[in-house]
Amino acid sequence: MAEAAPALTFVIPVKNGASFLTESLHRVWEWLAGSQRRAELLVVDDGSDDRTPVLLDEFAAGIGTHERLAFRCLRNARNRGKGFSLRRAFLHARGEMIVFTDADLTYPVENVTGLLDALEAGADVAIGSRMHADSRYVVAPTFFGKLFTRHISGRVFNLFVRLLVPGVRDSQAGLKGFRRDAARALAERVRLDRFSFDVEMLFVTRRLALRLVECPVLFVYRKEPSTVHFAFDSLSMLRDMLRIRWRGWRGVYDRPADPERLADLLNGGSEQQWRAAGAIPVPGLAATDRQHDRQDIGRTG
Repeated sequence: MAEAAPALTFVIPVKNGASFLTESLHRVWEWLAGSQRRAELLVVDDGSDDRTPVLLDEFAAGIGTHERLAFRCLRNARNRGKGFSLRRAFLHARGEMIVFTDADLTYPVENVTGLLDALEAGADVAIGSRMHADSRYVVAPTFFGKLFTRHISGRVFNLFVRLLVPGVRDSQAGLKGFRRDAARALAERVRLDRFSFDVEMLFVTRRLALRLVECPVLFVYRKEPSTVHFAFDSLSMLRDMLRIRWRGWRGVYDRPADPERLADLLNGGSEQQWRAAGAIPVPGLAATDRQHDRQDIGRTG
């Protein structure tokens, strides 16, 4: 008898997350175990060069088997960016609903409930919004000044985003949910791998006339990117917004998916790269999951 498909795929993209990943995985796993849904936790390791791969193996071996839950891991042959990793996850996800969040759980896992409620109520895409009237921040006193600076800078950037994607008040929150058909349609059309993946994804969401709902979040402000990186990333995102608009005018997002691009996305890099990396399936998975993951990583297991 074929295994029942999960109702939910919970996606975590990660790059060099050794300092926090184990705690995050256990929190998400416990939350999934406490729900009534059949679900899978899908982690995409985006070319980590710290202990992240080891920790993923240890987690998989330690959780054993669960009647309703499954754990899978995809490993990119090299660092390809958050956008690439998430689009890859969208194509491999088995759940009818797909959510992703940042690996450090800046948005506590309990936020996911609101997104799932919106998807079950008919939304194609549900996004966490820090600008929602019901959203709340948890901020250490030492970050008050920086939060104000980031808020002002973010509002300026968001003005440009709202010209590109009307009605979206917060494009960059790292918490979003999708119906599976919507996620796959977006994965095939979105092109950007890094800075502006979220903006392009929401632009294509509007272009495909998908129903989008903004949801309130509890946001835990616990880290501050460097000023140089923030300024550089902001300039890159502004450049990317012009690129998105140009692609829209040219009808790029209306064309069939490019087979070579999709193959690269599905495999996380070329087969030669996977062989060079010596990638192996994550231990502790059921035999059917092992075979599926061998296909995911270019049949190098």
